[in-house]
Amino acid sequence: MGEFEKLLEDLGEVRELRRGDVVKGRVVKLDERNAYVDIGFKVEGIVPREELPETIKEGDEIKAVFVRFTKAGSPILSYQRYVKDRLISFLKNAFEKGKFVEGKVEEKTEEGFVVNISGLKAFLPKEDARKGLKVGSRVVAKIKQLVQEGKDLKVVLSEREYLEVRKEAKKERLLKRLKEGDVIWGRVIKIDPEKGITLLVQGVLRAFLPKEELSWGRDKNPYNYAEVGERLKVKVKRIPKDGQFIFVSLRELKENPWLKIKDTLKKGDKVEGRVVEVNEKGLVVELSEGVEGFVPKSEISYDGTVPNKGDRISAIVLDLDVGKRSLILSIKRALPKPWEEFLKEHPVGSKVVGRVEKIEGASAIVDLGKVRGIIHRSDLSWTRPGRIEEVLKVGEEREFAVLGSEGRYIKLGIKQLTQNPWDIVAQRYKVGDRVKLRVRSLHTFGAFLEFPEGIDGLLPISEMSKDTKLEEGQEVEVRIIELVPGNRITLSMKEEQPVEEIITQSSESGFTLGDILRKKLKL
Repeated sequence: MGEFEKLLEDLGEVRELRRGDVVKGRVVKLDERNAYVDIGFKVEGIVPREELPETIKEGDEIKAVFVRFTKAGSPILSYQRYVKDRLISFLKNAFEKGKFVEGKVEEKTEEGFVVNISGLKAFLPKEDARKGLKVGSRVVAKIKQLVQEGKDLKVVLSEREYLEVRKEAKKERLLKRLKEGDVIWGRVIKIDPEKGITLLVQGVLRAFLPKEELSWGRDKNPYNYAEVGERLKVKVKRIPKDGQFIFVSLRELKENPWLKIKDTLKKGDKVEGRVVEVNEKGLVVELSEGVEGFVPKSEISYDGTVPNKGDRISAIVLDLDVGKRSLILSIKRALPKPWEEFLKEHPVGSKVVGRVEKIEGASAIVDLGKVRGIIHRSDLSWTRPGRIEEVLKVGEEREFAVLGSEGRYIKLGIKQLTQNPWDIVAQRYKVGDRVKLRVRSLHTFGAFLEFPEGIDGLLPISEMSKDTKLEEGQEVEVRIIELVPGNRITLSMKEEQPVEEIITQSSESGFTLGDILRKKLKL
């Protein structure tokens, strides 16, 4: 039996101390080497001074672990062992229950970081640590591995879950603060050319920028607006209830261009633009970013010319509906009218050469280059215009006289290339003249006789001599009894009746001279 046991027995106290037991006592004395702790024995327990905090003082209560007895029977206690055991117990509990522990980075290695947790060294792998971690930084982490290796305890940490928790908390705070219409910054983390751009706001909240919200214009290629890693300013458009991400817009940072033109553009205005699309139905023209107008095929040009994509053009506004974002334009109405330009170069009375393109009823369409001409049957001949096919053939080229314009056509004539025979007839002949003419045609009402100038005169049957039998081609002598230039010539085979006889007949019958003449001429 040792001296200490004897002492206890002598004192009538039965106490047992086993190695590892935790005892509680009060510091009663301090010297340079030790602290003496009253643990309820007749002798004090001894704790090495270097194991205790520098702030320890007499009267403080501490806990320590019993290590052994000295030869003199005094119990040797370990404060650090108590702290370490308590820390290990805490770490095991934290590991089992998935709680966070806190420490401080003491050292940085190639593989990661050495973290001091209340004096115990733990390892934090680089892949489980946050970016920018430095020596001296505070670490809050979970224990991903805890293994007892002999007397040592191997502790491996991970910041991942803590970072996620902190991220979620930050995201929640951000979502509570955000509202639709806010302008925010985000870092581009993904670009999908088919869908749009994904951004990370304040490192915690995902924002999606659909390609439709990139611009008011037709350029919807996300790569033309940002690069991965770039910071982008956007406007909050919608915040879903689940809060997983928000929808944002880039184009709404600018004013809606359709609202901008509402009070500045009207029907009839002339505008400038760029052709951005050519299709079977017409052209799409961009006036400004987001404002596009449509030019129907029929309004592109007068001659069938179509601008190329990218060409700058001028156009006239035909219709505008801002609410429907509808703008109808005409390019050709902003151009000089080709038929007017043609008449400036070829005024009325001038001669032009054209190709007969087609015959439609009693008219023909003539190709004059940039414009079309039209000639009617009545302008083929001064005298007897027959069927138009008898004079013109499709595909033939010939000379025409310019008469003016008819809608978008240049009005043409052939008879106007020669002098009007009626003018000649009016100069050469007068009522009463006797002429020899050829019978051109016979009819029940009389016969048509042809003048050398190409004009026909009518010989009514009432003005033919009795028993006269005419044949086509026969030459007969007649007298002009009526001449209306540009209208008609009336002929007679009968001898002219003396005026005295006419007057006598007039007085006897009660008719005037004019009445008798009109009766004789069948007027």
